[in-house]
Amino acid sequence: MVDTMAEDKVKLTKEDKERFAEASKTANPVEWLTIAGFLEEHKDRIPKEDWKFMWSQLGRRGARLLKNVVRNFSFED
Repeated sequence: MVDTMAEDKVKLTKEDKERFAEASKTANPVEWLTIAGFLEEHKDRIPKEDWKFMWSQLGRRGARLLKNVVRNFSFED
């Protein structure tokens, strides 16, 4: 039996990418972990270029959160 769910890719539009980029800038640690977990869980349904885009945005936010902890002992911006 063929798994049709794995074949259905979800492609991001330009507007989707803009919204994701903007929202990822303010994600708190719990939101960040939730998004990261979702992306890992649905990796097979996301086109490679969108996958890289979303992780690059999350990577930037993750770096910012870690800098905040080191500098301010807080996750707050």
